[in-house]
Amino acid sequence: MNHHEELVHILFDRILEILKVRNLNLKIMKRQGSKSNKRYILGYINLQKRIIVLDIYTPKTLKPKSLNGLIRTICHEVAHLQKPPYRQFHRGKWIARQHYPEFYKKVDKNIEKIKKDNILGLHFRK
Repeated sequence: MNHHEELVHILFDRILEILKVRNLNLKIMKRQGSKSNKRYILGYINLQKRIIVLDIYTPKTLKPKSLNGLIRTICHEVAHLQKPPYRQFHRGKWIARQHYPEFYKKVDKNIEKIKKDNILGLHFRK
């Protein structure tokens, strides 16, 4: 485990402490350089196993991502646990609502809590 991965694990634990979420585990995507360099998956969550998987490197150059971007991604994935997806009947079909207005309000509230923190709040613009 390199320095950046250790830093992300410490960051993850601190964010969970601030948001008062328990029993979540972090896995880091083990990626090698791709030929297309167009990976848009920042992270995902497995709600049953309670595991968040993060991509902590940029797609093209495989450099470490900024802490600001990682904090926002973790807040987004934790919000999936706080406001879980639900099924809705829409235009004659059942659809799964994963990203909806109340969900994004929860993401914004999570980020505001992080901004108020003395340590992690320094990674955001004022």
